Amino acid sequence: MSEILLEALAHAGLASATAAILPGWTERFCERHGLPRGAVDPDHYRRASAKTFSSPLAATLHYLTIGSSQDFSPRDGFSPARYRRLNPDVELAGYEPFAHWLRFGLAEGREAEVPRDPAPVELARLLSHRPPDGRRAKVDVVMPVYGSRALALQAIDSVLAADTREAYELVIVDDASPDPVLRRELEALARAGLITLLVNGRNLGFVESVNRGFAAHADRDVVLLNSDTKVFRGWLDRLMAALRTERTATATPLSNAATILSYPATLCDNRLLADAQVQQWDELCAGLHEPPVEIPTGVGFCMAVRRACLDQIGAFDGESFGRGYGEENDFCLRATAAGWRHVAATGLFVWHRGGASFGSEREALIATAQATIERLHPGYAETVGQFIRRDPLAGARRALDVARIGRDSRQKRLRLGITATPVPADILEIVLTPDLPPHGGQYRLVPAGAGGYPNLPRLRPASSTPEMSIILQDLGVRECYVGEGAQGNLEWLAHLEQACRSSGVEWISRP
Repeated sequence: MSEILLEALAHAGLASATAAILPGWTERFCERHGLPRGAVDPDHYRRASAKTFSSPLAATLHYLTIGSSQDFSPRDGFSPARYRRLNPDVELAGYEPFAHWLRFGLAEGREAEVPRDPAPVELARLLSHRPPDGRRAKVDVVMPVYGSRALALQAIDSVLAADTREAYELVIVDDASPDPVLRRELEALARAGLITLLVNGRNLGFVESVNRGFAAHADRDVVLLNSDTKVFRGWLDRLMAALRTERTATATPLSNAATILSYPATLCDNRLLADAQVQQWDELCAGLHEPPVEIPTGVGFCMAVRRACLDQIGAFDGESFGRGYGEENDFCLRATAAGWRHVAATGLFVWHRGGASFGSEREALIATAQATIERLHPGYAETVGQFIRRDPLAGARRALDVARIGRDSRQKRLRLGITATPVPADILEIVLTPDLPPHGGQYRLVPAGAGGYPNLPRLRPASSTPEMSIILQDLGVRECYVGEGAQGNLEWLAHLEQACRSSGVEWISRP
């Protein structure tokens, strides 16, 4: 029986009958789609779908063919619609959300909780920094501040602590913050010459606060930096180097939460702590020497802006975009129309909490902004859609995945199938994991217990021996373990074995 007929029967309300009459076909169908026996909780799914099923297998079939698209929860705490919304790359690739989460998403840290705010930086630490050399500055780092004291102090601390050759002035715009402690701390930093403080007499909103920062010094380039970010050593040098390329209006770094510039998973808010791991990623970006990549728009969490472009087209449109979201996209589209371009500064990585500035209002603000942009710039959504489908940043993300594996000091072992023995602590296993529909027949490389690496190259049955050899060499694989239950046809396994032997990779087979 074909999968098309099986799906048609389930859609016709015959999931229970199909599972009862054709249990073997049904079970293989569910397993091919990533939901083996026991994945779906039949009692929970019965309540979620308000239907009855003759067996757990029938419930799983119904979920795959009908329930997923209707947001019926397959187990407590999981919503297919929510997973799609938080992971647009999963939707774009055509994966079924629950199956993706089970096979890949859980290991990649998707559905992670939003990180807690850090402890506020002590004022004494902030005051111990050396003041920036504003007299020689050719760039202002503009940071609007309203609430989220702990995040704002962390952001300010990271800027002041990050050694840069580029002289700058840190301009903080206090948008009538309701936090008296934060206001006093900002005033103390200003008195110490660490920041230039502009205080709004009343709350003007994010966009007009940015514009006030833009106007602080009319002869300088500007970096707009959100108060829920963290930067690292040399960040400003690398960002400004990307900006100072020909006809470039804006430059934006990679980040964990920056839509088209997000990493590891693109289009997502990757929920990460601002810790040493993220700092290491920035160091790796600096060492990769990936060139800037042209993008359709900058992203305003950390966006360098050329003064000449500001002079030509004006600042952000506060009238159209009110309190925030969409203002940088409108600015970039006006710049593009005037002959400027925008680039991703792939040589640096900036941590971004994401959404902290607007809290629960975020979704509504985004929806309103998208409608306004499309009205002012018809076709913008399709332009961004084409960029996402072409994905010119895939190479930079893949290079960073590979560099992270290379930075891991453990010996690299490629594994296909199951091993019954514990993995030694000094070995990083990279598991060849069968992909899911619509990418069935391919294998993804999943470093076990090491976090998200969704950009690594895939191995396919049609992959040539030289292609496989290059991947093995790039990852630094020293041995390949083929264990029990290894999937793949004999010809493909023979290609893999040949690639291993030609690359000096030890081949270990445990049938």
